[in-house]
Parts: sequence; structure tokens; C-alpha cells
Amino acid sequence: MTRSGRTLQVFPDAHRRQQVLRATRESHGFVLGTGCLTWDEFVDALGGARALKRRPCPPLAARAVMAALAQGLGETPFGGFIQEPAFARAALELVLDMKAGRLTPRELQDAAEVLPQERRSRLRVLARLYDAYAKRMEALGLADREDVLRGSLQALKAGRWPSAWEGVDTLVLHGLYDVRPSVLELLLALAELCEKRQVALRVETPVGGSPVADAALAALFRAFENRGETLGHVDLFKADLTFEARPLAELGRHLFSEEVARGALETPVEALRMWSVGSAQDEARQIARDVRRLVAEGVEPGRIAVAWREPGPEARWLAEALGELGVPVRLPSGEPLALAGPVRLALDLPLLAEDGFPAERVAELVASRYAPTLSRGAPEAPATLLTLAAVRDDRLGASRGRGAYDVRLEGLARRMVAARDEKANAVRLLRERCLRLMEECRRIPETGSALELLGAWWQAVRQLGLMDSEGELEPLRDGALGLLGLKARARDDAARQALGLRVAELERGLRRVEGGPRLSRRTFGRWLVDAMRDVSLPPGGPSSGAVEVLDIRELAGRTFGHLFLAGMTEGRFPGHEAPNPLLGDADRVELNKHLERDVFRLTGGEFEERAPWRLTEDRLLFASVLVAAEEQVSLSFAVAGVGGQEQVPSAFLEEVRRLTGRNWEARALMAVPPLDDVLTEPELRQRVALETMASARLRVTEPDMAEPLLRRHFAGEAWYAEARELARVELERLHFFSDPAHRVGPHTGHVVGPGLPEALRETFRFDETRPLSASALARFGNCGFQGFLTYGLKVAEPEQPGEEFDARGRGTFWHRVVEEVFRRLREKGLLGKGLEEIPEEVLTAAVAEAVRSFEQRHHVGHPELWKLAKERARAMARRILADERRGLPFERYMPEDFELKFGPEALRDTWKQVSLAAGQEAIHFEGKIDRLDQRAGDVGVIDYKSGRLDKRELKEKLLSSDFQLPLYLYAARASGHREARNAAWFSLRTGTTLHLSELLSPEEIDDMLATEPSVRARLAQEEKPNLANAVERLVTTAREGQFAMRPKDCGSCGFRAVCRITERRLVEESA
Repeated sequence: MTRSGRTLQVFPDAHRRQQVLRATRESHGFVLGTGCLTWDEFVDALGGARALKRRPCPPLAARAVMAALAQGLGETPFGGFIQEPAFARAALELVLDMKAGRLTPRELQDAAEVLPQERRSRLRVLARLYDAYAKRMEALGLADREDVLRGSLQALKAGRWPSAWEGVDTLVLHGLYDVRPSVLELLLALAELCEKRQVALRVETPVGGSPVADAALAALFRAFENRGETLGHVDLFKADLTFEARPLAELGRHLFSEEVARGALETPVEALRMWSVGSAQDEARQIARDVRRLVAEGVEPGRIAVAWREPGPEARWLAEALGELGVPVRLPSGEPLALAGPVRLALDLPLLAEDGFPAERVAELVASRYAPTLSRGAPEAPATLLTLAAVRDDRLGASRGRGAYDVRLEGLARRMVAARDEKANAVRLLRERCLRLMEECRRIPETGSALELLGAWWQAVRQLGLMDSEGELEPLRDGALGLLGLKARARDDAARQALGLRVAELERGLRRVEGGPRLSRRTFGRWLVDAMRDVSLPPGGPSSGAVEVLDIRELAGRTFGHLFLAGMTEGRFPGHEAPNPLLGDADRVELNKHLERDVFRLTGGEFEERAPWRLTEDRLLFASVLVAAEEQVSLSFAVAGVGGQEQVPSAFLEEVRRLTGRNWEARALMAVPPLDDVLTEPELRQRVALETMASARLRVTEPDMAEPLLRRHFAGEAWYAEARELARVELERLHFFSDPAHRVGPHTGHVVGPGLPEALRETFRFDETRPLSASALARFGNCGFQGFLTYGLKVAEPEQPGEEFDARGRGTFWHRVVEEVFRRLREKGLLGKGLEEIPEEVLTAAVAEAVRSFEQRHHVGHPELWKLAKERARAMARRILADERRGLPFERYMPEDFELKFGPEALRDTWKQVSLAAGQEAIHFEGKIDRLDQRAGDVGVIDYKSGRLDKRELKEKLLSSDFQLPLYLYAARASGHREARNAAWFSLRTGTTLHLSELLSPEEIDDMLATEPSVRARLAQEEKPNLANAVERLVTTAREGQFAMRPKDCGSCGFRAVCRITERRLVEESA
């Protein structure tokens, strides 16, 4: 008989209801959703919490109750874990499991005695917690998920029918198979009431097919079969009655059956495809390409679905790949709320205070557009300024009640003012913003109730502007970049709105439970993250006409033309249920045996066919997937997982291979698809460029025969010309880095172009207004590009001061100490005296003066390490004076000047003109001689070194990347000391010296400093060292714009952290 009343449709959750409504709208054009309920709405309508005279309690509030009660348990076997949000989550899941299995706290307490002695105490604590939780929820008038089921069950047994359901003559429950005792009782009571009211109850289950796959439905079918004669209005049916005609229906009916021989089932080749690929990301990209081919063949995107068991980042990778291929896609959910930009920064605030405000996280906040209170008008690149100030966090470097940010940023600003650096104001502003951030974060109490901490945190979030919109929209730019910016703006606004709603829900829930547990600020930070775990942003993509990405569990009752089932690996599908950390599976098995009923659902099926529940469930889902496609099913897995771990194929794949006798195909995803696999214009361009421009020696595949045709066809297009130019760039770099003798080109350091020769000559003129220094020569000699950056482009080498000196900082400080020591010794007439003859106060005063001067101009690091550095400097000075030479390298020569300037800025006129001829022009020099010793009109020059002296290394670098000592000696001769030959390196670390005469003979020293053209020509021909030749060679190369990227030593280069120069070698093919 045809029924004329209303029909109510009940779906497992809102997402699956929305999927069905969307599919119905696509097929019928209009759908009315008033007759569609979610399971929670359905249970609530039956009576739910109202029947118990309570209010529904969301999981967040229930976990807060659990956490507060756990804190009152005293000493427990769970230790500090009991304070963590993970404990409250696990405890609530366990209690709900026990309620679903109709286990009371008293039964749990009694059953604890069956467990081994070492595990009894844990179960007793859990029984106490369970009992306290049940009583507390009753006292608060709140009902959790299982209480709501119990209330609805009471209402059904009392014969109460929802008034809003008058006129309903059919109830359809979709996707029902996971039934615990509490749900099963509810269904049976509902069936009895429906029988009394003559209402048809239809229970839809997933399509199983084979007896083994249907094992997950055993409990449901058995319960209704036992009452079959009394329940005439109840009907249990498969999700899709047409599945028998599907191409893989025969395979589904025989899955997991040992009676079917290997290879007994043949399937159409086009109906099933099995394959593997190298990585999870490649699997997503390969699926996207397969989908794109189907769409190109005329398949509607809405007829295609891609499913994983519990989708992870693969869903996002698939969406990105489909977007690049121009295929619309709809994801099951958006980005996790906790990962959205403004939310992530907001959640970090409590932990930021607890971790002492690490510099990298503070810099991110101060620079972030999400925190306009801090970033609006803030200095650019705050991370750089914090690095210059050597700020790591607010603890390391704190002094006298002031945090490290306050102390070190103020110190940096002071040093910049002394150096007349215009960034001083920016540093002061950064200090203000950092202190403002710390002030707001520290307003979150160190301990308090969850509600108090939530209120203080939310106030800080709002004060920092993390909930403020980013202002008016900028005009939309043309192209994909503008659209991406608009999408990012929409995503951020959605995240702020979702965060506000979640916080309001948290606040309401905590007020219901009287403020929740007392937490430390650090635990509250973790509690916040846990509270956001289950929230995602709205899914993106069109509402219709798009490829659907689903969880396998959402496929029940759905039909697609083509279905891709990915992630078919052991441990995922079939998978394993994560054990509860409070009560493991072994204990649950013991409790089930003792109680002689399945309180905890651990297995599925009946009798000897029982198997772990997750395996039973996954078998059912897999059988459903095989018959959900009308045309083709694709089964795939990746050899390497998301984290790079090795994976093995699923046992389900092995079963399909056994039944069909077909193996899976190993597929490889090429970086540039071959011509036959090209799907988009960008891919075509990549392949054309590769075929027409790549060298045969660099290819791993055979050239395509269409190469001449491709070259002729695309030669006139603008993109092809651009690609050809880029290929020339790469080819030049390849040859340059492969052949040390290869000439520098425009893309390997040759600066060339209209007007540049004149600019280069002007820049590298090295006249009296812009003289050349020994340090600049060293940079040009070490790496032409390093010299170009520092001298030509005036790029400052990045500084990364830390808590302790680096080699350069230590050398600068030691130079200053040695200068002060010898200056005072000269004033006191103590030069050449032994250490025992020098008063201690002289050394103390010298070190103190050096320290005062250094502190005014440089960062000194952590106070304790700075104290140690001062002691080391004193020890260094004592070591030099204790040496037999007393710090005097040249016999009877006495220190005359320290840090003596030569060049145009020299204080003495005789030292102003230090130059040599380079072609028709003179090259002028400047610099500072570390120390000048003198005796009877003759001088000796000294170059301090902070490390050890290596004779071989110094000789190799001489006039190659080390010019200091030869230039000092040349300057001494230019100042009037024409016979000066005494020069030495002085190790401040060891107190030892190495004379230039130990490397070169007197004649070689004269040759090295010679400027006569004939001598220079002879030395150049003989390839012997000569300062003028070496300088002229470097200057000429610079003026020609040749700054080759061939470093001799990257160890001392300040650009090493940001340099991208790499060596590449072209391996010639063997004949």
C-alpha cells in the first residue's frame, strides 16, 4: 500500500546529509531539507537530555568536568599526565565507551579485581573518576552523548512520540552499521514504538556483498532477526539496490572467501585498475592526472570521486594538482582551524610567555599583518634587528629585573647612536613593540581556572589586533596572484570568525561547569590547542559539478561513475584502532571475559569468523567501495608515506590480486611529462623546451622524433624566446662551474651592458676619494663576486652576534687589549720587561680601558660569557708578555704606533700618499697597520692574527687573498722608510710570531714590493709574487666587470649564510 505521509531521512552527520542534499539538487534541481536530520538531531528530537531534565553538554565542557575531577584524585598511577588535556580527552572517551556498553562504575570497581595486581590500581582510579563524573554531570544538570541516548531510550519506552513528527509514516536511517549496546537498545525501542504507531522504519546499511564483509553488520541483523515476527514495519536494506549490476559486484561477493581459487574471478580490464607509485604526493598528483584525462574524455567532474581512509595532507595535494590542471574539486573540509595564520599566532600566546618569548616567534608576531597593533608602523625585518642585538629570548641576557629584550635592544640603539646609524630609532621602536607584546601575554595569569585563563587570553588576542580585519580590500590585481590574495584574505576572515565562535562556545561550556579545572598557563596553552583540534574551516570548491574528495566511510549509499581509492597500505586500510592510553586492549579483553558480555567493542562478526573490529569495519567499507562505481575503480598505494616512511601494500590489494590474478602496475611520475602525456599548456611548454634545448649528454630519456617540428612551430613565440634565454643562462653556468678555465659570462659574474664600462671604471677608480684597502683586496682575491657585493654594491655582510664572540669579534677585542697594554707599557717604560717585573695594576688598567671602549661600540654577549672573555683577554696579554720575546718580534725595535692610518685620511702627511701605477692611472690605498715598531729610523710592521699561524697556509694566501702584510710594508716604504723589510704576523692566541723573511728571501721581498715596469714584467713572466702586479690584475678585472663566482675559501665570508653559489660538474660521457 502506498504511504501518503511524510518521510524523515536520518544521516550519520551533517557532512553526509549535505552531500546527499547536494547530489539530489544536482539531479532534480531543487530539494527541501526539512525532512533530513543528522543522527544527533534525531536522538535529541526523541527526547534526549530533556527526558532526563538536563541540558546537552558539548564534548569540550564534558572534558572540562573530567579534568577538574581528575585534579581532585590526589596521587594516582598516572602521575603528571592527569593534568594534561590529553588525559581528559582519553578519560571521556573511555567513560563514553563504558556507558555505551552499559557498564556502571560499581561493576567496573568490582571487575578491577580480575586484572593483574600491577594494573588494579589504575582501574580503581578510573572507577572512582567514572563515578565522580556521573554524579557531577547529574548535579550540574548536564547530559553527555550517552546520557542523551539514555534519555531518548526512556522516552521511547514510555511511548512518547515527538509532536513535530505527527504525520510521519516512514523513518529512514542511513549508513547504520556501527551499533554499540546503547544504540542497539535505542533502535529496538524505536522499532517497537514504530510498530505500535504503524510507522515504517527502514534501516539502510552499507553494501557488503560477501559473508566476511557483512560480518560488521552481524550484531545489527541478529538483534532484529530475533524480533522479526513482532516487528513487521522494520526493514533492513542495502544502501544501493542496483549494486548487483555493477562491474565489480561479482568480485565484491567473493571477497575474503578462502573457497574461491586464485585467479578464479575475471574482471573487465577497463573496470579495475591497480597501481603503485613512489611517494604519497606523487600518488595524489598521478590521480589528478588520471582525473584530468577522464574529464578530457567527456566524463563530468561530478561523476568522479577520490577517497582515502581518514584523508590527510594528500587531499590538499590532490586539490592543488587538480587546480593546476583546471579541474574543479570539492574537499570534505577546509584547513584545520589551528593552522590558519591568525589562529596559529593566537594559540601561541600562552606558550610564548612560558617559553620566555623566543626571538624567532616574537619577530614573526611583530612583523605579521595579523597583529596590526604590533606590526603597523613597525620597523622592517625585526628578525634582523633582533639578531643584531643578539636576542634569543627574554631570559638570556636579562639583568637587574630587566628582560633581555629591554637590555639588549637598548644597548644596540646606544651603539647605533654612537656610530650615527640611522636605524637607532627603528631599534627603539622595536623595543617598544616587543615590550608591548610581552606585557599583553603576561596578563594571562600563571595559574587560574580555565575560564579565567580563557578570558585573559582572549583579551590579549583582541588587544594585539589578531581578531581585527585587515582593512579595506585592495583593488584586485590581474592574473592568478591577485586571485590567490583574495582567497587568502577570505580564508583569514573565515578563520577569525570560526575562532570567535569557538571561543564563545568554550566560554559558555566553562560557565556551565563552574569555570572548569585549574590550569597552569603552559597547560592552558596545550588545552587551547586541544580545544581547536576538532574544528576546520569551511571546505572550498564549487558546490556542484566538481570532483569529490571523501573519506571512505562517506561513500555508503553514494554512486559515482569513476572511483579512485588511494592510500591502500597496510596499517591504514585496513588499519588499527589507536589504543586508549588509560585502558589498553588487553585489559578490555579481560573485562569483557569477566563480565561475560561485550562491554568494549573489540571484535566484529560471529563465532569462529570474529575478527578485530577495525578489520571487520574496513572489510565492509572496502566491499562497499568496489560496488559504488558504475564504470571503473582505481586502487593505488604509495611505496613511501607522507613522512617518507616505507609502506607495504594493503592486504585488501593482495586479496584482489589473488581473486583476479592481476598484479598492480608500478607507475612513475616524470617531472616533465612526455608529449603523449601532456595535459596543459604549461606542461607542453616544458616538454617543448626540454626537447629543443636540452643537451643530449644531460638527458636520461631518448629525444623525441618531433623535435625539429616542435622547434619550427614554436620558434616565433615569446615564451619560447624567453625559455631559450633561460637555457643559455643555465648552459653558461654549467660550463663555468665545470671548467675552472672557462671565461666568466654575464650570468656567472660578468657585469656588462650599455653604459656599464664607464660606471665600472668610475666605481673602481680607487683615487684619493675612494682608495683601496687591504680588506677589499682580500675580498676581491678570495671571490670576485664577494668583492663586487661589498665594494661595488655596498652590501653589508650579515652579522649574527651571539652570546659569545665569534673569531672576528674576539680578534677585534684582543687587538684593542694588546694596543692598550703596549701603550701603557711604553708610557711606564716597561717595554721588554718580564711579566714578573710588570705591576698587576698596569695590566688591570689596560684591560679595563679596552673593555670600556669595546662596550661602547660592540655587542659583548651574555654577562657571564663576557666576564669569561675578559679573563681570557687578560690571560692572552700575560701569555704574550711571558714569552721570551716579550711581545717584541723584532730585536731592539719598540712599539711606536698602534692602528696607524695610512692613505688620504692619515694623520701624518708622510703616510698620506700610498699609491702605485696601474696602467695610466694611480691606485691609492688606505688602511690601518695593527702595530708599527721602530728602531733608529727603520720600522717593522706587524699584522695581528687571532688564531694560530700556519706557515704553509699563509704562503699560499700571500697576494692571493691576503694582502695585509705586503701592503703594510709597501705603505712603510712609501712613507719614507725605503729599506723597510721587517714584517711579521703575530698570533694573539699563542704569542708566537712568523716573520715574512721566513717565507721569502730579502731579494724576494724586494721583488714583491717592486714597482719598476721592467722588474714587474719579469716577475709576471716568471709567475713570482709582486704586489703591484697582483693589485693591477684584480683592479683590471674589476674594471672590466669580471666578478667570477669562484671562491677560494667560503669559511670567513660573511655572505656564506645567504650565498647560493654551488659547484656543478659536467661528467663527460665515456666513449
